[in-house]
Amino acid sequence: MTQGHRFRQAREFAILSMAITNSDFEAIGERDLDQLRLDQVAESITLDYKRDAYDTSDEGKREVLKDASSFLNTAGGNIVIGMGEAGGLPTGLIGIDLDVDAEMQRLENLFRTCLEPRVVGLRMRPVPLANGRKALIIRLPKSWNPPHAVFFKGSRRYFVRNSSGGHEASVDELRAMFTANATLLDRINEFQSHRRAAVHGGKTPIQLAQPQMLLHIIPFSALSVGLSVDPQAMSGQALPPIFHSAHTGSYNLNGYLTTSGRDGNAGYVQVYRNGIIETAAGGIATETDRGRTLPAEQVEDQIVTKVEQYLTTLRHVEVPPPFALLLAGLRMHGTAIVPRLAPYYEILVPQTEPDMFFPQAIIEDYGTLEDYRQTLKPIFDALWNAGGYPCSRSYESDGQWKRRS
Repeated sequence: MTQGHRFRQAREFAILSMAITNSDFEAIGERDLDQLRLDQVAESITLDYKRDAYDTSDEGKREVLKDASSFLNTAGGNIVIGMGEAGGLPTGLIGIDLDVDAEMQRLENLFRTCLEPRVVGLRMRPVPLANGRKALIIRLPKSWNPPHAVFFKGSRRYFVRNSSGGHEASVDELRAMFTANATLLDRINEFQSHRRAAVHGGKTPIQLAQPQMLLHIIPFSALSVGLSVDPQAMSGQALPPIFHSAHTGSYNLNGYLTTSGRDGNAGYVQVYRNGIIETAAGGIATETDRGRTLPAEQVEDQIVTKVEQYLTTLRHVEVPPPFALLLAGLRMHGTAIVPRLAPYYEILVPQTEPDMFFPQAIIEDYGTLEDYRQTLKPIFDALWNAGGYPCSRSYESDGQWKRRS
């Protein structure tokens, strides 16, 4: 069994003989859906059947928004539209007789405008049937940013699910969702604090000179669902440490490790078994006749390109978003942040504190290099602030990336 299959079994919904899994989503066909009927797979906390499409009336819109938010706020799940049911059991795959592409667009617009906060990872798929109709599957992931509210016609309501279906959340259920979300963010910050102290204390797999930079990419799922990544899946992936290009990979107790450099001017990437990626580099500053400097543009380029590479790897092994991204500069005392070089006409602002703590960024979904640049802008602005500049010079006034020459 491959690492991908083991991971999918751990995080998706097994439905008797047929699992509607994330990786299988694009391949689901009529035979797969009809197997639900043959196996008499009942509706559950993660599965719902609808004989007909949701009505376009306000009542129909309220119903689909209620169903969607209840899945998001509980355990995620699937809605199969076009499956008749009686008493929660499937009676027949009959499909729906309408323009399914237009229906998906209608539902997508409804979800985008009436669910708060924005939903990440929602998917829809039409399945052609032999009778000429189509079934429609809506895949709703468990949200890592709950609770999701339904905001419709001036009212805001919250829903959750149990084995009987969706219902409006009680005060206790709302409190539990808010608490769980806060607890997750606390655990992310605690992990980074623990690792920052370890790196600060020299407990690293390779010696790092001063100053140092430490970057973490932490999947929300790593701290909540027992995510497990096979270290063998990392072999051959592009995992160079920050401020380095070449790297050598090996296995260790924590998972998979790459290293580069020597004599303190080195770096490493540790991929933990739960999908967390930690990278650090030492000796990142340049000694000049005006003191120690660190070019902000170099840091920006290193961070954003490495983030893209690391997220490509996590996507390859099917680690689900979102991710927390945390950056820290360690033993930075006396280091001045400069744009590219240290121009003699500008006053250098050496750091007076040993460590630099940057704003936390949340990457909600896999994207492009440009997407990551936009997400990282608050971090890069803070980096330039540390050098005495009002914001990153790599962005236009409208916030769009455009490195100036």
